[in-house]
Amino acid sequence: MNIVLLEPKNRENLATIIRSGQNFSVNTIFVIGGFIQDQYKGNIHKFSHQMNTQDGVGAVTLIYFERLSEFLQHLPAQTTLVLVESLDESADLRSFEHPKNATYMLGREAKGITKSDIDEIKQYFDQLHQDIPAEFIDQHDKTAHLKFVKIDTPQSLNLGVCASIIMYDRHSKAKNSCVVGQG
Repeated sequence: MNIVLLEPKNRENLATIIRSGQNFSVNTIFVIGGFIQDQYKGNIHKFSHQMNTQDGVGAVTLIYFERLSEFLQHLPAQTTLVLVESLDESADLRSFEHPKNATYMLGREAKGITKSDIDEIKQYFDQLHQDIPAEFIDQHDKTAHLKFVKIDTPQSLNLGVCASIIMYDRHSKAKNSCVVGQG
């Protein structure tokens, strides 16, 4: 499992996500823009020296990108990108079957994942799937996929809390064999 943070606002949330990621077997946390760009001029190494609690960065790889387009060009192979956002097309987390090789993207704390972000991501997947026969795209787990999930709450959640809930839900369901491709 990987986590993507789109323009996170503060270092405390990233530190929380690193620590949760360490406990719930996250491989990589990708950070796109946000406070790393604003406060550290994109130098994620400065952050990692200041906020590395319980040697979380030693257990979880931390990678920085300036823009969403850069991240998409480095999307892990054979992954399902799961956008965590309250949209009509989003599945409810309570009944969501987590993909085996998932990369979860969480949006900005104030405005989430915007329509233009979603359009860019969908366009990227359209290009990625351009020469792949339709029967392989839908049924083959070695093809990159795009899914949407939401945590059904009356109000928005803090970024660190939201990411930790996603990680815990996946971990809990994996123990009960509800992660697609496991058990």
